[in-house]
Amino acid sequence: MAAWIWVLIPLVAIIGGFIIEYQKNKISMMNRSRQNEEEVEDLRKLVNALKGRIENLEAIAAGEPEEFSTGSGRGMEEIEIEEEPSIKEQNQQEVSNMADKRRTK
Repeated sequence: MAAWIWVLIPLVAIIGGFIIEYQKNKISMMNRSRQNEEEVEDLRKLVNALKGRIENLEAIAAGEPEEFSTGSGRGMEEIEIEEEPSIKEQNQQEVSNMADKRRTK
């Protein structure tokens, strides 16, 4: 019986070490996951801010149609994240109005 104790003690220590290491890795991965979620949210906010700036620049560029390209491509449609549709609609209306004024001249 005493021989089993000498075998059992190192086994418990080894298995306990593996369990503790597993828990440390699990907590570390959870922290990385939270950081990644925060980074994704920050990037989403940045993309929305840049979309607003691009739309404003398009509205400004429509004032000078010689330099304004209407073929904007599909780049913005691929990253569309709708949070503020009113700004987008307002800018589109302004661009449309400026283009109509230029056509009627």
